[in-house]
Amino acid sequence: MPITDDIRDHDLLGPVYKRGFQEGFDRGFKRGVLNIVRREIEKQWGTIPSWADQRLAQLSATQLEDSILRLLDVNTIEELLP
Repeated sequence: MPITDDIRDHDLLGPVYKRGFQEGFDRGFKRGVLNIVRREIEKQWGTIPSWADQRLAQLSATQLEDSILRLLDVNTIEELLP
């Protein structure tokens, strides 16, 4: 007999599960976008300076996405990460 209960529908555990799932998704998404930005910076300018790497780690996922769009419009990493 199949189990038809879903933890997401549970009054107590459902919200905790959903919040944890969303937080994990958000962290993974940011990590993926950060990886793309780092790879593109290395491709365009070589090794990432430590100050720039620290600055990248502090950016939100939205800010990282914006920096991807600006990569083609700037000439230096300093312009990308003021």
